[in-house]
Amino acid sequence: MVLIAGNVQHPTGNSARRTLAMMPLAFKPHFPVRNQILAGLPRDKYPHLFSNLRLMSLKPQEVLYDMEDNFRCAYFMNYGVASFISFDGEGDSIEVGSVGSEGMIGIPIVLRETRTPYRVIVQVEGEALVVSSDVLRYEFDREGELRERLLRYTHALSTYMSQLGVCNHFHTVEKRLCRWLLLTSDRLRSNNFELTHESLSEVLGTGRSGVTMAAIKIQRSGLIRYQRGKITILNRTGMETATCDCYRISVEVFERFLSLNSQPSSNAINMKRYVTR
Repeated sequence: MVLIAGNVQHPTGNSARRTLAMMPLAFKPHFPVRNQILAGLPRDKYPHLFSNLRLMSLKPQEVLYDMEDNFRCAYFMNYGVASFISFDGEGDSIEVGSVGSEGMIGIPIVLRETRTPYRVIVQVEGEALVVSSDVLRYEFDREGELRERLLRYTHALSTYMSQLGVCNHFHTVEKRLCRWLLLTSDRLRSNNFELTHESLSEVLGTGRSGVTMAAIKIQRSGLIRYQRGKITILNRTGMETATCDCYRISVEVFERFLSLNSQPSSNAINMKRYVTR
């Protein structure tokens, strides 16, 4: 069975999309792999997978998949944050999941699903290593380390998404905003990042005025600085006190997943640093 890298396609939809052919950066054998699923995989056992990966830059508010799009490729996040956004019948939206360098966009591919049930949109710019659905299924079916990691990640992601449902229903906008900012900081390994009111409104499922009021309240408490879309976490300990237990639970879920990924490579991010609080 021959699988050709040229078959990798960026999904089509109503929003502006870029094809992988437009991206000049092809995967190089010694290019640092920061994605926690791919990092540590023995490359000599997965030459087909690594030779078919392509590096792609991700821009804020870029739609990677829209609802009901066909899954044509998977995105192993190297850096940045993307959200899974669900809509109700009236067009209101809320985040039901998110992915950073710990994970992959496209788990339904290995579950033999063909369409995405939600919109996948980039919230914080970054980059991803992209591979076609055919190549991913082929490697998954080999029943090696990649398969084990993807199954563990599927469990972690589903647990996290369940907790997110609890958080969205029971907790205030202020607590959920603190949770989201803390998790984003963990994923980026930085207390400074850019986010628009539009992005925060989308993930929190509230209007721009609600986001503004919550951000002002947190800022007046001396926990963050938020100016012109740039966020700086000033008091991390205070943020952890102000948020709900969903942050701690989410961190523990991903901490366990990362600890089970054996044999980290020299290019992999230290697992302990991922959950530094």
